[in-house]
Amino acid sequence: MLMIIYFDARALPGATVGISNDVLVVSLATTIAVVPFVILLAYIIRIATVAKRTLSIGPFILRETKRSDDLN
Repeated sequence: MLMIIYFDARALPGATVGISNDVLVVSLATTIAVVPFVILLAYIIRIATVAKRTLSIGPFILRETKRSDDLN
């Protein structure tokens, strides 16, 4: 990213709000590229937190019951 920003400063002449336009464009492109990964990471952390705080061992594991005594 640094090479893209500083390789050719004349590619995007001018400045907006005191910041060079090439810096703004590369920052915006980097943000757009990273956002999907950040959203995926947020979902993974959410699922891990819910799994850690859930008391059940698993949805398809049967519990021990006393019914076998009644059947015999």
